[in-house]
Amino acid sequence: MNVRSLTRAGLFAIAVAGVLAPAVAAAQNREHLQLFSDVRMLQEQTQQLRLAVASLSEALAKVGPRIDEQASATRKLFADQGLVIGALTDNARILREKLDATNVSLSKEAHEMEIMRQELAAQRTLLTQIIALLTATSAVTDPAAAGTGATPPAAAPPPVAPAQPQNPQRAFDSAFGDYARGDFEMAITGFEYYIKIFPTSPDAARARFHIAESYYGRGGFKEAVAAYEQVITIHKGTDWEPQAIYKQGLAYEQLGQTARARTNWELVRRTFPDGSAYMLATQALARINK
Repeated sequence: MNVRSLTRAGLFAIAVAGVLAPAVAAAQNREHLQLFSDVRMLQEQTQQLRLAVASLSEALAKVGPRIDEQASATRKLFADQGLVIGALTDNARILREKLDATNVSLSKEAHEMEIMRQELAAQRTLLTQIIALLTATSAVTDPAAAGTGATPPAAAPPPVAPAQPQNPQRAFDSAFGDYARGDFEMAITGFEYYIKIFPTSPDAARARFHIAESYYGRGGFKEAVAAYEQVITIHKGTDWEPQAIYKQGLAYEQLGQTARARTNWELVRRTFPDGSAYMLATQALARINK
C-alpha cells in the first residue's frame, strides 16, 4: 500500500467521524434531557407525597384527641351503666328479700289465724257442753218435776275440754331457748314436737335445720348428716336449703369424708351464687385445698 492510499483512507475516516459526531452528540443530549426530566418528575412526586404525608399527619393529630375523647366517654358510659345495673340489682335483691319476708310474715299470720280459729271452735264446743249440762241440772232441780215422782234423769257427764293446740310461736321459742343454752337433747325433742304439732308452719324448715344443728352441736355428725338431708329434701327451694347443704359438708368433713364435703360445697357455689352460703363454701374449699 502506498502513501497515497493511506492518505485517502485517513481522510475518509476523518470525514465519516465529522459526519457522525454531531449525531452521537445529539443522541447523548436527548438522553440527558430525558433523564433530567425524569428526575424533576420524581422530585415533584416526592414533594407531593411529602405534602400528602404532612396533611395526613395533621388529620391524625386532629382525629387522635377525638378518638381518645370518644373512648373516654364510652368507658364512662359503660361504667355508669355498670353502676346503674348494680344499683338495680341491689334494689331488686332488697325488694325480693322484703317480699320473701312479707310472704313469711303473711304465712305465719295465716297459720296463727288458723290456730285461733281452731281454739275458737274448741271454745264453742266447750260452751255448748256447759249449756247442755246446765239445762240438765235445771231439769233435775225443778219442783214441778219433783212433784210428779218421776225419776230424775241421770246427770250428764262433765264436759271434757278438747286438747288445746299450743301457740306455735311459744313452742318454737321454747325449743330454741334450749338450743341457745346448749341443751341439745331438749332442743331436739322440742323441735320434733313443734314439727309434729305444726307441720305446715312456715318455721317448720327452720325447726328441722336446728334439729340438725343440735345433732352437730353435740357431736353426732352422722345423725346431723341425715337431719340436714331432710332439710334439703323436704324444704327444697327455701332459704334453709343452701345452709343445710353447706353444713352437711362440714359434717362430712368431721366424719373424714372430704370428697363428699367438697361435692356439697361445689354444689352450693354452682347453685346458690348470691347467698351467704356461697362465701362460706368458697372459704371451706380454699381451706381443704391448701
